[in-house]
Amino acid sequence: MNIRKNTKRTFISRLVVLLLLAVVMLMAQNNPMEYKRWNTLNINRVATTFDNVGMLCNGNNQNYNLAREPSFEFPQGSGKQYGTCIGVVFGAPAGQHPDVVGGTNPENLAYLDGTMDEGPADFWNEEHFAPYPEFVNPNAASISTDPESWPASWPEALPNYYFMDVNDQTGVQNPNLPVVPILRDSVTGWPGFGPNGEQLSDQEMFSVMYGWGGTDQIGVGNAQTRWLRTQLIMRSMAWKGSLYENFIVWIFVIRNVTNQPITDAAMGVHIDFGHLPAFIQGIGYDADRHYYDPKLQLAYSWDDDGFEESPVGGTLGPDEIGWAGVVALEMPGPTGKVQTYDAAHFWQGQTSRSGSGGAPEMYYKWNLRNQDDPQDSDGDGVDDDFNENGIPDDQEGGPGYYVGSGADGLQIIGSGQFTLQPGQMDTLIFATVFGASEKELKTTAQRAINLYQSNWEIVEAPPAPVVEAFADDRKVTLVWSTYSEEDVQFEGYKIYRSLDQGQTWGTESFADFEGGIHYVPMAQYDLVNGVKGFYKTLPEYAWFYLGDDEWVPNRSIVQADTVKGFHINGKLQGFEEGDSVNVYVDRDVVNGLAYWYYVAAYDSGNAIIGPLENSSASNPAEPNNTVIVTAYAPKAKENLDNVRVVPNPYIVSEIWEAGYKEHVIQFVGLPYEATIRIFNSSGELVRTIEHRDQTGIARWDLKNKFSQLAAPGVYFYYIESGIGEKTGKFIVIL
Repeated sequence: MNIRKNTKRTFISRLVVLLLLAVVMLMAQNNPMEYKRWNTLNINRVATTFDNVGMLCNGNNQNYNLAREPSFEFPQGSGKQYGTCIGVVFGAPAGQHPDVVGGTNPENLAYLDGTMDEGPADFWNEEHFAPYPEFVNPNAASISTDPESWPASWPEALPNYYFMDVNDQTGVQNPNLPVVPILRDSVTGWPGFGPNGEQLSDQEMFSVMYGWGGTDQIGVGNAQTRWLRTQLIMRSMAWKGSLYENFIVWIFVIRNVTNQPITDAAMGVHIDFGHLPAFIQGIGYDADRHYYDPKLQLAYSWDDDGFEESPVGGTLGPDEIGWAGVVALEMPGPTGKVQTYDAAHFWQGQTSRSGSGGAPEMYYKWNLRNQDDPQDSDGDGVDDDFNENGIPDDQEGGPGYYVGSGADGLQIIGSGQFTLQPGQMDTLIFATVFGASEKELKTTAQRAINLYQSNWEIVEAPPAPVVEAFADDRKVTLVWSTYSEEDVQFEGYKIYRSLDQGQTWGTESFADFEGGIHYVPMAQYDLVNGVKGFYKTLPEYAWFYLGDDEWVPNRSIVQADTVKGFHINGKLQGFEEGDSVNVYVDRDVVNGLAYWYYVAAYDSGNAIIGPLENSSASNPAEPNNTVIVTAYAPKAKENLDNVRVVPNPYIVSEIWEAGYKEHVIQFVGLPYEATIRIFNSSGELVRTIEHRDQTGIARWDLKNKFSQLAAPGVYFYYIESGIGEKTGKFIVIL
């Protein structure tokens, strides 16, 4: 053996590996997407992931394995998600000044940069904006409700520089640009959207990014990569409260950071909703219908045939599939209004006039500008309305644009053309809106419009109470604060209960005159003041029940972490000794089931706005008006006679499912320590559970010892403990 020769080969091999690693590391260091971060907006009924480079969700139409959840989940916790890809686009025709563009453009093609990332779908397969490093947190995109997601210190002003290309590590400073300070809320320190930096909503995000050409240029210097040297400021605003719980507002400010004007530019929203998207496990082909309401400037969509697979098993009918849309509140350009609307078809080809442009110049011309579209018969930039028979119907108040049965595509709303002078900014504001019906969707859109037109002045119900819950044997005690009653319009409380993680809030529901779904509370307490019955002043609120002049909650005083006169199994965390509290005892509960409760304070309404009540909070783990509690039987001390399986039979789609990905059977009434063995009908051991828990409850996730979901059928259990043994059976129905 030639040891010297082999040693030399080994050395060369290692050297090659090290050189390749160095090249990879250098490329990684030059990749601005290293600074991309994600987070979640989840303050109201809409929950979605977003990133700091302009993606508002990530259902990822092409690479489902890259999808992130929640992706415009509505209502939050339901598992029903509607976001495939929502982003913004900014473009300009060819002929721009060389100082305002990057890359090369030998064919003199149009420019288009987008924040969407739908996987390998031509130029959409990458982000065309990158975050400024000084605005980046190491772990998450910045969100107002989580200071840990903020950068170490907020920059004092917007950056006045841009990067020439991916290899430029320093950037080009522009001393001619005015300084735009970043104002911050005097209380929270968050850079809010208010005139003095005030935070205007309950939850916000903030990011600053720059156009850079996308990942295609990394390492290879793709000659066809071209981009506009712009800066993009991204914000969002979301509110609690019944008037605002079905939408999120998004603000994108485009800024020219060069010394030359960007001429004849256009900006718009790339809208790709799915009802339901195929990235959800078990969901098949995504087929939708698309509509446009010119009065509301609302582009919206719904399922094609009113039938879908359900994320929790079974199917969904038309009343169970939500509507989703984007309502434009402010568009860039001189009119401030939507000037173009295009409903693009994937199945008609990305390189056709009716398709979803597969290259920047195609998208700019056919989608953002909507030129030469056969669906736009009058050439006004807005696709024609079509009735159910496919006949154009351009009359005011027509049914809206109808793509057709089996369609799968996207919508784009665009501005008119405008010019950005050096340092100049222009603003795009829109809301992503949702509803259980078309009527509720349009009501939500109108509420977003009203909020924008009122300069973000919200109308609120009385302050929501803080609630705590305490469990006992077949009993739950709710305790809540009284400061809601200090509101001058306070009228009473409503108590709601849910067995499906807050997706529904009662066994009886009804629709209001605008299509909104409401639930009959399990208890209602009304001030004795003559204000009672159904609200009568505004007809659209005539469904709201004000109570019957009965005030029956038990009032008590906190004394040394207990409530006088009531047994509390635990300590009161949100109250101090001497506080006055309200108490309600629910004795109609089943041990072992997880119950959600929320207490809503409501007002009496007036001639301008009808009665308002608090919504449930999205995170019951925090001190608010929503709690989770599980009643439990006393722990076995002498024998196992009280051990039971809950529920039995177990049905996957029953309302006590904790979530669409979670299946749970509970053994209740156990002693502190026990071993539970579960067998199938063939006598095979399926799972062994070692129970060590003070509550006397053990949970089985319906998975066998190989982490596979158990099959339906009859199961037997054998329990061993220090105080005895017990056997029994239960049934699983999938």
